[in-house]
Amino acid sequence: MVAQTLKAFGSSFTFQNPSLLHSLPIPTLTSINCRTASESPTPKNRSFNNNNTRKNKGITSDSNPFPPPPLPTPLPKPPAGFVVNQRGKVLTASRDRLATLVDPANNLSLECVVRRQFTSSQGDDCMLLCPVDMPIQMLKNTSDGWLDVSDEELESILPTAAYALAKIRLYLVHSGYCYTARGGFCYSEEDIFDFHTDGKGDSLPTEGVEIAHFSLERTHYMIYTPSDPLLFVAVKDQNGILQIAEDELLEDPAITSAIDEETEFNALAEEEAALVDALLGKR
Repeated sequence: MVAQTLKAFGSSFTFQNPSLLHSLPIPTLTSINCRTASESPTPKNRSFNNNNTRKNKGITSDSNPFPPPPLPTPLPKPPAGFVVNQRGKVLTASRDRLATLVDPANNLSLECVVRRQFTSSQGDDCMLLCPVDMPIQMLKNTSDGWLDVSDEELESILPTAAYALAKIRLYLVHSGYCYTARGGFCYSEEDIFDFHTDGKGDSLPTEGVEIAHFSLERTHYMIYTPSDPLLFVAVKDQNGILQIAEDELLEDPAITSAIDEETEFNALAEEEAALVDALLGKR
């Protein structure tokens, strides 16, 4: 049985628990039109009224030789647990920014970072979560290109995949909802690739980062991680336990707003990184 997939920021991802998964149409960084710091509306000029006419140099009461300074652009809302002032200085940072999801299908846990905390329109306590460890997916090379690996085949290649990750000092974690890899991992732009999981090019391209390759029984496999962040929308039940949000809750305006905040913050972070690289002469 082929596992169902979750559309997380444009990256198709296979989960271990097909019975509890939902197709989450979360927009990608490139598809959501969010207003970044550089795209904030330009403040209108304030009118300058003075009963005393200024005649020197032809200046009248209707003109202002000293226009007011532009209004400061508000920074995007930081992730949960941080308090930042308008200059971007971190005032406080909470040490409790982790949460755990438990997959009811196999009782495996998935440690996550809390990115956003909010309340739904119905009063539910919700969170936008991102796995602590790096989510991974596996593809196999066929005559039709790189294709997803079925659940049955995936179970048989996991030991070899774990060994391939161990060669580059990564540890395969059997997490709930998805497989993850733990450890340091560096990559360059050359490691980013696009592919179509249907092998025909009819589906939307998926962007990923190559991590490792291995061969087993004359078949070549690739381990990759999605380029876009994998996010979960979770809601607390009556017992205070986090559960994956139901489909009808995903249309809640509060969830849309939380995703927009996350996207806007990530866009600013990328702009800052590009600016630093430019100043250092890396780009």
